[in-house]
Amino acid sequence: MKYTLIILLLITASVSYAQITIDTSFEGANARILSIDNSANSLKMESVLKRGDIHNVVFYFKVSGIDSTRAFKLKVKYTQQYYLPALLAYSYDKITWYRISGAIVGDSKEFTNLYSRRTVYFSHGYPYVYSRLNDLISQYSGNPFVTVSNVSTSELGRAVKLFKFTNPNINDTGKFAVWVLGRNHAMETHSNYVVEGLMNFLASADPKADYLRTKAIVHVIPIMDVDMAAIGGTGKDQNPIDFNRDWDSPSYWNAVKDVKAKILQTYSQNRIKLFIDSHDPFPSNADTTMRLFMYSYTDTGRKSVNLNTFRNKLFNNGGYWFGRYPIYPTAGQTSSRWVDSMFKSIDFAVSIETGWVTRTDGNTWTIYFYLKHGEVIGKGISDYIAQSTPVIESNEIVKDFVNAYPNPFNSSANIKFSISKRYVVSLKIFDALGREVSREELGTLNAGTYNHKFNAANLTSGIYFYSINDKNGTTLHKGKLVLLK
Repeated sequence: MKYTLIILLLITASVSYAQITIDTSFEGANARILSIDNSANSLKMESVLKRGDIHNVVFYFKVSGIDSTRAFKLKVKYTQQYYLPALLAYSYDKITWYRISGAIVGDSKEFTNLYSRRTVYFSHGYPYVYSRLNDLISQYSGNPFVTVSNVSTSELGRAVKLFKFTNPNINDTGKFAVWVLGRNHAMETHSNYVVEGLMNFLASADPKADYLRTKAIVHVIPIMDVDMAAIGGTGKDQNPIDFNRDWDSPSYWNAVKDVKAKILQTYSQNRIKLFIDSHDPFPSNADTTMRLFMYSYTDTGRKSVNLNTFRNKLFNNGGYWFGRYPIYPTAGQTSSRWVDSMFKSIDFAVSIETGWVTRTDGNTWTIYFYLKHGEVIGKGISDYIAQSTPVIESNEIVKDFVNAYPNPFNSSANIKFSISKRYVVSLKIFDALGREVSREELGTLNAGTYNHKFNAANLTSGIYFYSINDKNGTTLHKGKLVLLK
């Protein structure tokens, strides 16, 4: 009896003095403890603003010392209900993840659940960390259809990875270029699983993937905002500028500047057919369903028709519907808006917004479904390219590069132009926003063909437009220049 009493006292003491602690020392972690109540088996925390963040969204941390014999309550303090997770994600090993719902109580959203272990990882959604790209690189090692390069270096020194998928045994001349970006907003982790599912398809032996690799070069950048993905930041509306509002010229972020330059370089070699930017809208507590749609810029015309054709291809492969909405006004150009405005011959450029909770067919999104969703997008791209020639307006394909060479150019370019009679001629250079940045008086020229060497030593990388004008300002010739330094 005496020994039994001692054992009971020891058990009681161990439970009474169990200490709940959190760990945020791993990649992508983010949390700040506000209070811990060991007796109530509860913890209150909030998301930490990282670098230029202005929204408390991302959290990811490990809790130890939970009493697994009774329900544990996690309280997530919020400043804006819209950015609260509709479902909390948790895991015991950072590999298999589950999600539970919660309720707003006071200044927090409370998630109460009974856990089978004393150590649990919690996150605002399914985490996707920067180093996962290394796993993909290892996975594709030896695959002849995949090459990986560094397209940029972030402000904190991390590599921005570019994955290229095509069949190297078929000459690249005549292939279409397809561009896919992910994680322009670091908080939208689920969008990364979609991109990974697409990449796995592109690298696979699937007949549709094999066909696509013969007809196109698919460029994929899984994570644009690599720094925020690595340090557990939100990125949405971050200072000094949102990553996906930085596509005007000049751009601020290294990745945006370098990816723009790379897209322009590929355009000079292969016509860009499709551009997709993968996003994952973060729902409020009441806005959790039917969140699968595309932001488009034209409701009529051939790009709209082409996009609807693509949506039908996706439905045929997945069995669920992709909606579409007109894009809302933003403070700066988004990536898909920039591509749409710069390349007249593109079939369409679009942002795909993949839902947070419920798919359009009623299934709840899981990591498995996100990966399969990426495969559906890949098959839809293949089917779209395999179809007959899309709708193209007769005057829409323009020869932007014919009369300037090299183009893109590094420091100087030769501009070729012809005039039919004697003119007093000037050359004007405009930036992408239409501002005049250079003017040269070429003098009085007789009828004939001329080559003028334009020096861009004082200009930064970007897209420029030139016009050859007479003394009255009438445009005699115009074209586009791409400066890559």
